[in-house]
Amino acid sequence: MRLFRMVATPVLLLSLLALLIWGASWGWRNLTAPLPSPSPTPCVTKSASIITSDMVSVRVLNGGFTSGLAGRVAEHLGNNGFTVLRTGNTEERVKETIVRGSTESEAKLTMLQSHFKGAIIEHDDRVDGSVDVLVGTGYEGVTGNGVTQIEAPGGVTCDYPSPSPTPSSPAPSASPTS
Repeated sequence: MRLFRMVATPVLLLSLLALLIWGASWGWRNLTAPLPSPSPTPCVTKSASIITSDMVSVRVLNGGFTSGLAGRVAEHLGNNGFTVLRTGNTEERVKETIVRGSTESEAKLTMLQSHFKGAIIEHDDRVDGSVDVLVGTGYEGVTGNGVTQIEAPGGVTCDYPSPSPTPSSPAPSASPTS
């Protein structure tokens, strides 16, 4: 019996130590894991026969090495009525000008493409109705005759959701009758 205790006690203690180490590593891994990103807010579908530039929400990203290029492009788009959501740099290195958005935003993509020389259109699976313009090292400049309105396919447009809800009119209050 004494031999059993001499062998069983260290084995049991080593097993408990291994369980403690495994639990601590599992806890640390889950504690330091990044939080899941929120799902994107889908666009707001509206009836419209024509899409104008103020209905297009765009992010301008610099994928090249020219300092301040995204800011200059954003200023051009803002002067033409587009809503510029954000300007900045991207880790993605691009050579040409890319106008990127969902296939549902094809009219918006075409409108933006008309503002840039040599721009190409790329599609992705975004659902928020926004469009990205990526400018790169081979940026050729803006055209002088960019389109600021275009026909909405099917009479419907997918607008970028506003960050805050629009106030609704208050419900009429019932007045007491005598």
